Amino acid sequence: MQKVKLVPLCAAAKLQDTRLIESVLDGAGIDYTFEITPMAGSSILGFLFGANKKGVMFLVPEEIYEKCLHLIDNAGLSHLLVK
Repeated sequence: MQKVKLVPLCAAAKLQDTRLIESVLDGAGIDYTFEITPMAGSSILGFLFGANKKGVMFLVPEEIYEKCLHLIDNAGLSHLLVK
């Protein structure tokens, strides 16, 4: 069995953004996975109390990364791409 290399595509801290990404990838028939990851937050409460914001990192197979990149960009979600 060949091992598939996964690469990060995009990350979202808001549930609404997560659902949009899922909709785009699911609509295109893309196989992906995700993981919960810490994200930098700009909240004053987070700064004061050290709370870490959690987000969702979407990972796709390396061989279809470019296709997924265009899908996310065309959906107006390029601000969520991992750079």
